[in-house]
Amino acid sequence: MIASWFRPAPGTSTSTIRTFERAAEGAREVSFDSLEKHAPATFPSKNVSEQELTSTQKKLQSQRRQQIARPKFADHGPAVAKDASIDPSAFYMVYDPRDSASLGYINQMAAVGQVEDFHVVASCANGWDQGRLEKKVPANLTTIENPGCQDVWAEDHGEFTEDGTMVVPAILKTSYDTGSVIQADRLRRFAGDEDVADFSEHGAVNERRTQQEALAAAMATGASGYKMAVSYVEGGNMMGGKRPDGSAYALVGKDSLAVTMDLLKKNNRDHSTRDGLLQIARDYGYQAGEVVAVEQPGEFHLDMAMALAGPGQVLLNDAKAVAELQKGWVTEHYSHKFFQWGKKKQLAAIEERAEKLAVYEAMVEKDLKKAGLQVFRVAGCFPQTKANSEMNFFNLRQGHNDKGETFAIALGGDEKAEQAFAHTLLSEIPSGYQRIHFLDRELTPITLDMSGGIKCRTKPRQDVPTGA
Repeated sequence: MIASWFRPAPGTSTSTIRTFERAAEGAREVSFDSLEKHAPATFPSKNVSEQELTSTQKKLQSQRRQQIARPKFADHGPAVAKDASIDPSAFYMVYDPRDSASLGYINQMAAVGQVEDFHVVASCANGWDQGRLEKKVPANLTTIENPGCQDVWAEDHGEFTEDGTMVVPAILKTSYDTGSVIQADRLRRFAGDEDVADFSEHGAVNERRTQQEALAAAMATGASGYKMAVSYVEGGNMMGGKRPDGSAYALVGKDSLAVTMDLLKKNNRDHSTRDGLLQIARDYGYQAGEVVAVEQPGEFHLDMAMALAGPGQVLLNDAKAVAELQKGWVTEHYSHKFFQWGKKKQLAAIEERAEKLAVYEAMVEKDLKKAGLQVFRVAGCFPQTKANSEMNFFNLRQGHNDKGETFAIALGGDEKAEQAFAHTLLSEIPSGYQRIHFLDRELTPITLDMSGGIKCRTKPRQDVPTGA
């Protein structure tokens, strides 16, 4: 206990970041502290009052009603890509002192930004200890007071487009029952099988009104425009990228499509699958046919079991490969114990989970291949067992730096699993990744217990604002 007093808080030391670089043997671990660092240019910022936020929100809701009556395609570019094609100027995050991982992740993302050439913008709610945050993190950080802060899941609150417009999901009546709409559509998709349809739904953004956080953050740092979507798509359930020819595409989870179709129906609009996809395309700057519906991978958001890689490439969890690794780890764990109590039960639970998730993953893979995307099946989502901690390597951030080097930033995990995932990403996936940074593994259980990872906590921006 006394020794812990002298240990730095989780995430506040760069020595807990483990970095692997591509090498002839696949992946070589290097010291993060030995990497060249510099401070990217700062972002202009200003304070945004609650009154300004409320006024802007009302204007956007009025414009949304006009869009419902007279739909048209956006005059801005597509949402910032979430694959390795992006050259991020900044990642937006939210600081919440009530969340014990918040400070650590902001600190470590800013540290990685000094290597990979991006800034960090951290929203702080009025009254939260903004000064404490500024004292603890590296220099490439802008803190802003944000009257819209409700939670740390910045990824879900809205989307920056390539030209700097902020698009937030529709703000719906608090009485709107997102969960019921999602469950009804799942039963339709899964032929009435309640067991298959039984996993968590999204909807927290509308319940908490966290669209306001993304809107206020964009207002504080000089977005080129603001918009409220007709559709309702949380950021973790939409993954935009580039195809090999440079054209844009976006994957949208079928749960979000179901909610959007229901909203169109309630507004007396045509509400087929095609109409829903077309509305999402209009909202987020895509063209007809560029938005693709993908089945949920047994998760409320796509990004909990998938990640985009290079142009036209998707990494999808392989539950059966995960099970094989875990069974080996469990067997090794019990080989050192005289008593074998619990081993059989653990192995059976691993098999049962893999069989269930494999059903969803097969549907997702079929949708992805139908869309002409290249799918790589990778062991990346690990539930906790006696032999390993819970891990999720898919909920990652990526891009390329000013030198053109492609990087990824992932949650930390057990040493053996980090090494395996680094080897796969750096040497087996033909996307040219140069580096992967694994963040402090002590923070991982904190964030996964809250059903989110480092991608969920960050929102990328690609353009550089000229003023706020």
